[in-house]
Amino acid sequence: MIERKTMTTDILVGSQTLREIVSRFGNHLLQHPMATIPRHNPTRKEASMLAKTTHWLFATNTLLCFLLMSLCGCSTTRISPENVMEVISRVTKTDCQSQLKELVELGPRFSGDADQTETTLSYLENRLKTMGYTTYRESAGQWLGVDQYNLMAEIRGSVSPEIVIELGAHYDTVKNCVGADDNGTGVVGVLEAARVLKNAVPAKTVRFCFFAAEEIGLIGSRAHVDRITENKQSSVEGLINLEMIGYSTHQPNSQNAPIRIPILVSLPREGNFILVAGNFSSGDLGNRFESNIRRFVPNLEFYSANRIAGLFRDAARSDHSNYWDADIKSIMLTDTANLRNPNYHQPTDTYDTINFDFMSKVIQATVATMLEWGEFNLEHTP
Repeated sequence: MIERKTMTTDILVGSQTLREIVSRFGNHLLQHPMATIPRHNPTRKEASMLAKTTHWLFATNTLLCFLLMSLCGCSTTRISPENVMEVISRVTKTDCQSQLKELVELGPRFSGDADQTETTLSYLENRLKTMGYTTYRESAGQWLGVDQYNLMAEIRGSVSPEIVIELGAHYDTVKNCVGADDNGTGVVGVLEAARVLKNAVPAKTVRFCFFAAEEIGLIGSRAHVDRITENKQSSVEGLINLEMIGYSTHQPNSQNAPIRIPILVSLPREGNFILVAGNFSSGDLGNRFESNIRRFVPNLEFYSANRIAGLFRDAARSDHSNYWDADIKSIMLTDTANLRNPNYHQPTDTYDTINFDFMSKVIQATVATMLEWGEFNLEHTP
C-alpha cells in the first residue's frame, strides 16, 4: 500500500428465472381490469378510477422493483454450500506459508530495480504456468528507468466471456523491504485463488491481476484501468483488491484509526479483523463479500467500511482507487496497513510476523465470493 500521498442474466429462483417472473407479473398487471385506461375524455367516475389505478400501479411497481433489487443481491450460482466449502477448504494455512516463504526469499521487489522486477515476474509466471495458466504481460510504461509490467492470467467464461471480474494485488515493495505483508500476502491470496479455481467453470471470465509499481503511485493499475475502459469488446464488472491481508493481533489498543466517528465509522481497538472498504457504487460487491464471510468463514472477524470508505483519503491508497475513479466497482480487503502493522514499509515486514490462520481465512472468503460472483458451475469440475 502506498503511503499517504450492461449485463443481462437469468437469476434462478426456485425453478423459475427472474425473467420469467417479471414476464408473468407484467402480463398480470396488464390484464387487470383496473389497468384499462379510457381512450376518450373521462367522466368524473372514470377520472376517479384512473387516479386510483395510477396509485395502485405505482405502488405495485414500487413493490416489484424492491423485489427485483432484493433478488439481484442473491446468488446466481448453481453451487451447493457443500461444494463451496469443499473448494475453499483447499486453501490451507500450510499452503499459504509455503507460497509466502518462496516469495519473500526472492528478496525485495522494488519497482526501481530492473533485476528484482524481472525476477518477481518470472517467478509469478512460472507459478501460474505450473497451475496450467497462460499468462501475459501488460505494459505499464517506464518508471524509475525500469519497464513496468502487470501480469495477467484468466479463466475464460463459458456463458458470458465478454463480462470480466477481477481479483488483484500489487507485487512490488518499497526499497530494501521483502514486503511479507505488503504485499506478499495479497500476491499469495491471488495465487491461491487461481490455484483452487483452475478447474472450475465460470459463466463470466475471471481475471487474476498482479499489478506493478503500486508503491510509487498506483502506476500499474492505472495503466490497466485505462486499457480496460478503452476496450469495447469486454466489460469489467469490478475488482477485489487484496492489500495486506496477513497481520492480525489480539493485543488491546493495537488498532489505530485516521478518524473515529460514532455510528458512522469507529474501528475496533483490537486489530484482529479484515477491513472491507468500498465506495458507494461498490456497495453490492462489498455486501457479497460480507455475506460469504458470514456463510462460509463465520469465525473471520471483519469490519465493514462498505459504501463509506470512498469518503476517506486513507481508503484510497491502493489500486482499487483507480477503479473508483473510472466508476468501476471495487473493494479493498486489508488489515489496515500502518494503522495496525508496526512493520509497515520497514525491513521488519518479514515472514515470521504473519498470522497465517487469519490470512488463509481471508483468502477462503475471497474464493467463496469469486465462486458466486463469477457464477461458477462446479458440476463440471474434474
